[in-house]
Amino acid sequence: MINIDDDPKEIIKELCETEKNILFILGKMRISVKKNFNEHSLKKRLSNDDLKEYNKAFSNLCTSGIIVMYRPGNFGVSKQGRRITDEIVEQKRQKIYSDLRILILQV
Repeated sequence: MINIDDDPKEIIKELCETEKNILFILGKMRISVKKNFNEHSLKKRLSNDDLKEYNKAFSNLCTSGIIVMYRPGNFGVSKQGRRITDEIVEQKRQKIYSDLRILILQV
C-alpha cells in the first residue's frame, strides 16, 4: 500500500511500471482535481503492454488516493498526485533530453 503523505520521489520508487506510465500520461495531459478525464481517453493513449495490467494498476492508484473520482466515470488527480505526475514527467524529460544536451554542447 502506498502512503500518499510521503515525498513524491519515494512514492515513485514504490510504483510499478504500468502505474508510472499511467501517471506520466496524466501528467502530459495536465490533469488535476478540477481538470478531469475518463477512462476511455486514458486507455487510448496507453500501449498494449500497459493495457494488460491497466485494471490492477488503475485500482491501486485509486485506492492509494493518487487518482480520485470526480463524477461517475470521470476521475481527477489529487493534490499530492499532481506533484507525483509532475515529478514523473520531469524525470522522463530529463532522461530523454539529457543526450540532446550533450549533442548540442559538442557542436
